[in-house]
Order: sequence, then C-alpha cells, then structure tokens
Amino acid sequence: MYKISRLWGYLKPYWKIELVTFFLMIILAGLALALPVSVQYLIDHLIPSLIQNPDSGENLRKVAFFGLFLIGIYFGNVLFSWLRDYLAAYIGANIIADIRSQLFQHLERLSLRFYQTHQVGEMMSRFLSDANQLQGLLTSTLLMFLTNLLLLVAILIYLLTVNPMLTLIAMIPVPLTILIAHAFGKKMHRIMRKLQETIASLSARLQESFLSIKTIKAFGQEDFEKSKVDNVLGRLTGLYIKTSVTSSLSVNLVHFINMIGPIVVLSWGTYLIAGGTMKLGALMAFYMLLTYLYSPIQDLASVNIQVQSAMASVNRIFEYLDLPTGIAEEKNPIMIPKAGGEINIKNVSFFYEAEGFKIENLNLVIKAKEKLAIVGPSGSGKTTLINLIMRFYDPYQGEILIDGVDLRKISISSLRGAIALVDQDPLLFNATIFENIAYSNQKATIEEVSFAARIANIEDFIIGLNDGYNSMVGERGVTLSGGEKQRICLARAILKNPSILILDEATSALDSKSEYLIQESLKKILADKTAIIIAHRLATVQNADRIIAIDNGKIIAEGTHLELLEKSPLYQEFARKQLKIE
Repeated sequence: MYKISRLWGYLKPYWKIELVTFFLMIILAGLALALPVSVQYLIDHLIPSLIQNPDSGENLRKVAFFGLFLIGIYFGNVLFSWLRDYLAAYIGANIIADIRSQLFQHLERLSLRFYQTHQVGEMMSRFLSDANQLQGLLTSTLLMFLTNLLLLVAILIYLLTVNPMLTLIAMIPVPLTILIAHAFGKKMHRIMRKLQETIASLSARLQESFLSIKTIKAFGQEDFEKSKVDNVLGRLTGLYIKTSVTSSLSVNLVHFINMIGPIVVLSWGTYLIAGGTMKLGALMAFYMLLTYLYSPIQDLASVNIQVQSAMASVNRIFEYLDLPTGIAEEKNPIMIPKAGGEINIKNVSFFYEAEGFKIENLNLVIKAKEKLAIVGPSGSGKTTLINLIMRFYDPYQGEILIDGVDLRKISISSLRGAIALVDQDPLLFNATIFENIAYSNQKATIEEVSFAARIANIEDFIIGLNDGYNSMVGERGVTLSGGEKQRICLARAILKNPSILILDEATSALDSKSEYLIQESLKKILADKTAIIIAHRLATVQNADRIIAIDNGKIIAEGTHLELLEKSPLYQEFARKQLKIE
C-alpha cells in the first residue's frame, strides 16, 4: 500500500484530466449497457409491434430510429474510447517523465560509493525498462481496472433488477476467480522480479562488453564474451516462456470457470421462459450482460496479474529513490561565490570498508594561493584526499575547512563552483570540442574557449581539424588520443577560472614537450589560485611551493623538492627511479 500511495501522489497534479477521464468511463459503461437493453427492446417490444401492424407506415420510422440509435451507440463508444485512451496516455506519459526526471536527479545526488558498487547497465535498466513497466501500470492497466470496475457495478445493478435469483446463481464462480487471480498474481510478481533483474544483468553485460571492445579484440576473447551474453540470454528466454505460460494458464483457468455461469443461466432461463415467467428478450439481454459481466471480472483478474508484475518494477525503482543521498546539504547552506582558497584539514579519519584502506587523524593546512604537490605510491590515499576536499565523501571524523568554513555548511554547488578538478581519467562527452571545453561555463564565448585551449596547448590541434571547434569527439572522446583528451579537460578547468585547481595526474598522458609547455602556461594561470597537484612524475611536482609524501593514508614527509631528497626515503626512491639520482 505504501508504494501505491506514492504512485497516487504522482497522479495528483493531473486530477482535472483524471476527472474528465473518469466521466468518460461512466459514459462508456452506460453505452455498454445500452446495447443489450436495446436488444431486449427489439425482441420483446419492437418485433411484436411490427408483427401486429405489418403495413403501418410508423413501423419504418421505428426501425430507422432504432438503427440510428444503434449506430449512435457504436459511434459514441468509438469517440469516447478514443478520448479516454488519449487522456490516459497523456497522463501516463507525463507521470513517467516526472518519475524518470526525479530518479535521474536522485541518482545524480548519490555518493560516489554507490557508483563504485553498482553497474551502469543496472541503473539504465531501472531507468528505462522498469519505468516502461510502470507506464503500462499507470495507463492501460489502471484504465482497464477503472473501466471494468464501473462496468461491473453497472451490470450488476441492472441484472439484479431483472432477476435477482438468477444473478446470484451466476455469481457463484466469482470467488474462485478471485482466488485464482490472487495466486497467479503473486507468482507473476516473483517471475517478473527475476525477469527485470535478468534484463538489468544483460544490459550491464552488454555495456561492459561494448566499452571494452578494444581489449576483447586484442585478446581474441569474442567467443568468450558471447558465451557470457548467451548465458544471460538463456536465463532470459526461460523467464519469458515462464511468464507467457503462467499468464496464459491463469487467463484460461479463469475463462473456463466463468463459462459455468452462462451455461447455468441459459438452462435456467429456458426453463423460466417455458413456464412463462420470463420473456425471450429479457433472457437474451440477461445473457449478453452476463457475458459482459464475466468479461470485466476476467479482465480484473488479468489486471491483478499485471499489477503484481508491474509492482516488481515499481519496487526496483523505489529501491533507488529511497536510497539516502549520502552527502546531505544543510537547509540554509553558506554560499562562497569566490573562495580565498585556504584549506584546513583537521583530525580527519576516513576508511573504505570493503578495501580495508583508512586515513586516521590526518592534519594538513594548504595556504591560499599555495602550490601543493602530493606524491606517493598507488593506493596511498592521494585521490581519497581529493575526494574529501571535493566533498564526494564526508569524513567519519574531523572536519575540512575552506576559508575557515566547514565543508558541510557550504552549499555543494557553491563549493564545487569554487574548485576545478582535472582527473587522471579524462572524460569527454559525445559533443563538439567547443561544448566539451565550455562545459565548465555554459555562457563562455568562442574567444574565452579559444584562450583556455591556447593555455592548455591544444588550440593548434583543434584549428587543424576539418570542423575546428565544431568537431565531434565521439563517445568518451574515442576519436582523440589520451594526451589530446587530457589537454581538452585541462582547458575546461582553465575556462572555469576557479579559486582552487586540483590536478590529479592531469599530465600523465602527455609527452614531455606538451607537458613542459603546459607547465609553463600553468605558472601564469596558477599565480592567483590555490593548486593541489597529484603526480607520479617528480618532474611535474618539483617546482611546487611544498610537497607532501603520503603512504597508507598518512603524511610521512613534507618540504620542498630538495628537502625531501635529503630526508624522505620514499621520495628518494622515486627520484632514483625517475630522475636517475643516486
């Protein structure tokens, strides 16, 4: 009921359209009753009247009027059904758009830990496939339920007025129909849950294979990857067959049980006609309405199965929507439109539960406009420290201050607006080079983008392309080399003009010449900025104001390049390997 009440909340904004739709359903229920009632009138009144006065000119008018009335019923049914379906589709499409928008926004706000433990294909499956199931629930399934419920009530009322005893006899199979629908509905819920999970698994498998196609081809593992996909497809095929068989069995069982009622009614009705207590037209109308009665009962049984199937997808969507964002923002956060750039890390502790890595009681002060370099072996905590400063994670203990203000009190958008990050894994969007650079400043002009590209030593390359800044880079920048992607990402950060610039292995894919040119350019760009530079190459960090060496989440040494060469064994080891210093 909790999930149903939440879904109902999405329907509230469209209550006026829902009211019109409900009114149309009432009209359609009335039209459904009109046909058998018309048949009863035809048999019991119109035909006897025509037989008694075969030559009357009035007869032609009655027949013509009756024919036009029937045409009007069918035309009204077509018109109002179309209007009902259109309004239902409009409501359903808008609700699904609302839910997808909310889901996307919520996924964006989840912590990085969520993305480290969940596959993108799984998220896509819930966003697309499960949402489609939900759309069916809120349009065709809900529409079928309301229409058949109204029709059922209208028919029952009419049948009880015609012959109460016969109506009660005809209703005997209904409880058994409800029990069967409930039992099969629960089974379909379990099957559909497994089906949606398997679709998600297939989506994740395909995405991983397509993104890794170069590696797959390089190692000749196409057949191996196909076998893994075939394994998932095999499970999916079995579930599709199981779904079809279960649904078909439930529908046919309900249909078989419902046939008992009309048989009893025809037999009993024939006996009543023979005894003169019931007219033929009344029996025909009763029989037609009875088939109409069992049709909505059967449809309602199918609706129950469809609801149970769709609720598996509803649960999967709300599982994501109910996840805590991890990084909470205060109700009235502090805005820092232009940060001074001082960073103070006080007694910070943090750990990754799965990996066993931890930072304990870390203290570090980065002065405003200072150029701080961080070195250390892989897995020592360099990137973790950056993630804490960017507030991708919150420390379990201690606090991080920018200009004396705790990060947790600062608006997240304001915080990240003051910081630019150039990551070690350069990511470009499937858009033009101009759009990729201007991603950090959507209002940037071509002159501003060109300036940033020039500083990043990438403008000559861009101008040499056929379409220049309008050249498409392909998905994830597939048409560019690693160095070209990193320089475009660097231009993006330069264009942002942040107070704090973080370079996390930002020059790792550059050749020595390009790196030298960028280092020279960065001297001017970083003059009025706080800079944090993470690099394995000591040539990149040796001119920093201060260098800290970090290992196992602890700062083990700090000083200038020359000072660390004298006192830090770890730094000395790096120097021996890279700078050939003995």
